[in-house]
Amino acid sequence: MLDHITIFLPIAYRGGSLRVTKTIAKMIRVGSNYNCGVRIAVLEGAYDLLSEFNDVYKLGVDVREFSWSDATAEEVNFSNFIQGRQRKLNHEKYYLPNDGVDNFMKSDLWFIVSDRLTKPIAPVRPYVVFATDYIQRYVPGIFPKEGWGTIDMSFLYTVRDADAIVTTTPQTKKDTVSFVGVPASKVHLAPMDFDPTAFPEVDYTNLKPQDHIIWPTNPTPHKNHVRAFEALERYYGRLGGSLKIKIVGPNTGWLDPKQELPDWLSGNKHITDARKVLETHKDLSDMVEFLGEVSDDQYASLVSSAEFMWHPTLIDNGTFAVAEAAWFKCPSLSSGYPQMRYIGERFSIPMKFFNASSVKEMSEALRDMEKDVDIWRSGLPSQQSLSRHTWEHYSKEYWNMLQGIAA
Repeated sequence: MLDHITIFLPIAYRGGSLRVTKTIAKMIRVGSNYNCGVRIAVLEGAYDLLSEFNDVYKLGVDVREFSWSDATAEEVNFSNFIQGRQRKLNHEKYYLPNDGVDNFMKSDLWFIVSDRLTKPIAPVRPYVVFATDYIQRYVPGIFPKEGWGTIDMSFLYTVRDADAIVTTTPQTKKDTVSFVGVPASKVHLAPMDFDPTAFPEVDYTNLKPQDHIIWPTNPTPHKNHVRAFEALERYYGRLGGSLKIKIVGPNTGWLDPKQELPDWLSGNKHITDARKVLETHKDLSDMVEFLGEVSDDQYASLVSSAEFMWHPTLIDNGTFAVAEAAWFKCPSLSSGYPQMRYIGERFSIPMKFFNASSVKEMSEALRDMEKDVDIWRSGLPSQQSLSRHTWEHYSKEYWNMLQGIAA
């Protein structure tokens, strides 16, 4: 019986990860007919709680700050003993959430959004991990070479020790079994949804694309910025491309050589290499505009007025941004990895795909998309069709999945 669930953001996620977390909270509240209490636990001082969680407050979701505390195996054993729980412990050190109240111990289930913990989470309550992706399996360079096989071990331990794993794409489900080593019986494929209600309504009658490409990203290596910038240079130089690029997303200013890079990032090879491409090609730099993290209203305006969205990522769990773009009648040009093809199929969104490892193919795809963009736009699904994939539609199914896990 699930009377209360706490959803943890283990690190200070923003952008899509934050939106997904809030959507999960909404689905649990609505799917349970408001019978299950829901709390979102966030790191202390990381968010403006009133402004950034206003939408979930309206559904009766509580938001509480916490910090991580270290715990020994002996302490975890004692906590389980006084609860009448028995769990085999595989590690000497664990993380426990500390909120200064009851440390979330009254929740029937902990729902951890991602496995990014530097120590395994203490199994003092039943817990589920929302597994987003295992990029390191395909792009080991996201971690420093000296940390290969060690940096992510605490992530994998947290997943292996969980009562259940929730994924949203078949590929990530397969990776959880074959890469992490979790029994298939513990891994669940959740319905994939998105939340267009976060954005304002747009009047399409007077809407005209404004000669730009929108590129939502963040400055991590799997986002493929070096090749992407090289592809843009070829698109503008050799292929005569004309559409400017508008880049949005948290900390994307780090990629802009016109902005000062914090000292602690001066040794980050991916970021410095990406900046170097722009520094080397002044004409390219003039065609790229960095807008940083924008409001939902600004984002809706940028997407709805774009010729198309660009997603040159090497691999991840896929992005809901292409569904949001389709909602605003903006077609997408995407890297063709399995998770993105799944999203295209699930939402019935036609997308032009390319190989994100090839600068030549990326640049030619940009040229071809500029030429054929009206054809791709005309094939986009209607908002009525996309609304069948909103979180409200899947809330009962999501709730039933969690009840089955807890049974």
